[in-house]
Amino acid sequence: MADQRRKPDRDDRRSPHAGRSPKAGAVPPPPSTGNRKQVEDTSRPLLVRLSSMPRLVVPFGTLVLVALGLFAPLPIALPALALVFFFFAWIAYLSWPVVPTGGKVLRGVMLGLVLAMAVSRF
Repeated sequence: MADQRRKPDRDDRRSPHAGRSPKAGAVPPPPSTGNRKQVEDTSRPLLVRLSSMPRLVVPFGTLVLVALGLFAPLPIALPALALVFFFFAWIAYLSWPVVPTGGKVLRGVMLGLVLAMAVSRF
């Protein structure tokens, strides 16, 4: 008899959390207003573009910029680390309302590490 298990659809593999309901008692963030809404609306096209790229492009690009920041001459290193810092800060700002405390701490630590790399170059 043939194996009757269903193969996962492409959508099933996309996210391990697809189709799950939010945690019980989880309160969705309030609708954005003012400056945050403007930043979110301005960021949306770039986020869509980033999410449509192959999965390894953003991590590999970040790794290349960090390597440049650590090993390249100072006039190249500081702009590379600044790009990494501002990218991390941008993503942290956008995700802040929905990230639990541990995620917020991790984002702060990442920003601190990038600053420490920049300071260590002097």
